[in-house]
Amino acid sequence: MFRSPLAHRLQAFWETRHAGGQRGLSTFVILRGLDDFLQSELKPGDTITPAVVQRWFKRMEHLSAGTRVNRIAVLRQFCLYQRFFDPRTCLIPRTFLPRRTRFVPYIYSHKEVGQIMAAAKRIGPAGNMRPAVVATLVGLLFSTGLRIGEALKLTIADLDLNRRLLHIRHAKFKKSRYVPLSPSTARYLAVYRGKLRRAGFATSATAPLFIALSGGPLANNSFSNLFLAIIRKLDIRGPRGVRGARVHDARHTFCVNRLLAWHRNGVRYPS
Repeated sequence: MFRSPLAHRLQAFWETRHAGGQRGLSTFVILRGLDDFLQSELKPGDTITPAVVQRWFKRMEHLSAGTRVNRIAVLRQFCLYQRFFDPRTCLIPRTFLPRRTRFVPYIYSHKEVGQIMAAAKRIGPAGNMRPAVVATLVGLLFSTGLRIGEALKLTIADLDLNRRLLHIRHAKFKKSRYVPLSPSTARYLAVYRGKLRRAGFATSATAPLFIALSGGPLANNSFSNLFLAIIRKLDIRGPRGVRGARVHDARHTFCVNRLLAWHRNGVRYPS
């Protein structure tokens, strides 16, 4: 997969990270880009020097701070790895990373959540499961704080209505957990599951909970595009090219509302 003079080290570094559960495609893409760069920078027996690092940084000046942080972080980790085998390798201090601009989350109001749910139920075409799928998924995100990727991976077996629990499997950092459901959310999901069954969709243990029109699992891009179209139509988010409210902000909204509810109910936080 790699062709530069450090190809064998890049390959071993990637395999080590992959075996440890860090299997993000973005890291592999960054390593491939680094490999392409090193092909013209290094000769056999060379390693990464401060001059090579500076030229790599110079090549990224036009990119956003977030993109540069990601690329430099991978290079920094690889240099730490390479240093074990070649002490001539340059080490990049953590303080050298550019400051990342953090996106300010959008907190949806109760009124806006209601408007989004109502709009989701009107999605066409009429007579299929699409409105029920989108509206139920929207409600679940706002009532549980799930990540969209976690919700879309749910199967029928992950929904335990008797105990009012969702089983989230192999989520971030490959961890699993149980998420409690409120009585109203559990009732809504029970109705939704009944609609799936009556519409003729699979309701076996391994069947996806949230389906596309084809009957397969609903894709992240498909739902995200629908969600953005809804909130743009409701003037919650501006036109294309303007940053604003996102699907992931349902998670932030849930957390803020839960903290406020605890505060209003006099829940004491651990000191």
